[in-house]
Amino acid sequence: MTGTQMSLATQPFLALLLAAGEGSRMGRIPKSLLRIDDQTLLERQIVALLSAGAGHIVVVTGSFYSDIEAELQRVLNRIAAPVQIVRNAQPERGQQSSVTLGLTALSEHQAEMPVLIALADQPLMQAADYAACIQAFYNRPDECAIVYPIVNHQRGNPVILSPQAVRTALASGMTCRDYIHAHSELVHRFATDCDHFVFDLDAPSDLDRFRQRTGLTITLPKNSHPALP
Repeated sequence: MTGTQMSLATQPFLALLLAAGEGSRMGRIPKSLLRIDDQTLLERQIVALLSAGAGHIVVVTGSFYSDIEAELQRVLNRIAAPVQIVRNAQPERGQQSSVTLGLTALSEHQAEMPVLIALADQPLMQAADYAACIQAFYNRPDECAIVYPIVNHQRGNPVILSPQAVRTALASGMTCRDYIHAHSELVHRFATDCDHFVFDLDAPSDLDRFRQRTGLTITLPKNSHPALP
């Protein structure tokens, strides 16, 4: 972490950053390599997570792993950060297979900290947003082990799981999503009006929506072209 980065969270956490998708609705491009002001979404997310207090980050790659891992190496050459790469050899199995791989890697980290599962394609997310999620986790009701934001009745991301919830979910053989659905009594949904948690980049039209919202332009990875909306 550079000297200019400050931890905003009052409690420690581990982070799982998902960057394995094929970006099919965006025209089969690596969405984590989209750029804002010449900074990839991947780098922006890593910096934000570190600034929020992440003690260790696992980045799951899969589709486009060569380009994404090269970008990760470039970032890590500039930022001394505890980042681990886990490659999903079968990303076509879907996002939940990447979640399982990432949670398994973090469970082997032997740290009794909650795990925050972040998406690489949420361009509005900032360190303060992640810190707010962690604070909500540590302020959750005692009986709850899973936390995620709700924005105007819409479920958002990231999701935070307690160490016990991670172990139990992995031992169950269920996907993380199915485990959460099966154990709604463990979930604390914290209400917020911050739409950063529900703004992601799925289709080319979202690039225009982002520009209209922020005045910033997202540029595509080199040699990549989105499908027509």
